Amino acid sequence: MTHTHPEFQSTSLDAWAIAAAKSAPGGDVNALNWLTPDGISVKPLYTAEDTQNLPYANTLPGFEPYLRGPQATMYAVRPWTIRQYAGFSTAE
Repeated sequence: MTHTHPEFQSTSLDAWAIAAAKSAPGGDVNALNWLTPDGISVKPLYTAEDTQNLPYANTLPGFEPYLRGPQATMYAVRPWTIRQYAGFSTAE
């Protein structure tokens, strides 16, 4: 990996793995992976290589196919709301 600014040293993914291994449990970078409650494995580092073949990676919120949300600004200008059905019967 090269940078356009001469004050930055060139680095590589291998150099990152060596540096990360110093603080990884047992020196194993793979031990830094974790599972979400849905069983999705999350790595400690993602690069452009991880996303280069993802379909719809260049989509925008507010436009079809709406994978990033139905509104262009989503919740950047207003707080999230959490809603729950409450009543004497079921939501069905």
